[in-house]
Amino acid sequence: MPKIRYLKIRFANALFPYEVPCFRSAVIEATERQSSLFHNHKQEGFHYRYPLIQYKVTDKKASIICLESGTDDIHYLLQQRSLSLRIGQHIHDFEIEDVQLRYHQVQSWQARFHYALLHWQALNQENYRRYSALQTEVERLQFLEKMLLGNLLAFARSINWEPEHSIELSITRLKGEKWLPFKGRKVITFTLNFSANVSLPDYIGLGKGVSVGFGSVLGFGEVEPIRKVKTESAEIQSEE
Repeated sequence: MPKIRYLKIRFANALFPYEVPCFRSAVIEATERQSSLFHNHKQEGFHYRYPLIQYKVTDKKASIICLESGTDDIHYLLQQRSLSLRIGQHIHDFEIEDVQLRYHQVQSWQARFHYALLHWQALNQENYRRYSALQTEVERLQFLEKMLLGNLLAFARSINWEPEHSIELSITRLKGEKWLPFKGRKVITFTLNFSANVSLPDYIGLGKGVSVGFGSVLGFGEVEPIRKVKTESAEIQSEE
């Protein structure tokens, strides 16, 4: 049951979701690539790992979520005398409005937590074909639940956490699907509510594209005790 370091920085500057990739690029350039945690590149290629620095829009404003060693390396940005960042064709002076630094205990419990999941990229091309071939809504929902379980397990591996209990989750409401631009193409995303017996930090990302704001998690409602946790396995593992 690790207690992970969690840092949320919200700037005073408004930002649209489609501007998040520009915001990310501007931060990378401002830090002069001194830490690979700000991006997915190094000289010999790509890092395929869960991002410990994630770029978001929270409360309609530019934000950064840092986990574990990301909370250390963020100093490469904060030590800059000026936070003048280019977003599109314009340069803006960014000002920090709010900082939250804490430890968050990630744990599987004998209780159910409720979360909203926004613009979740669940499917690669192969899994999208399999998803589209399913005949009923129940089958599709079960397929998405397996993908979401795989995403949770990928997050667990990234923080070196082995769940104390088998993870039980269910999608409680599928709010909608939306095709959004990502890396020069359109991808299908899902917005939904789910419950799980895992305590997750707000605004972390699940699925693909989490470094630029896809798949953000936000807890809501009351914690509900459960008597028995079912054993589940991830038949389909998500891409990292």
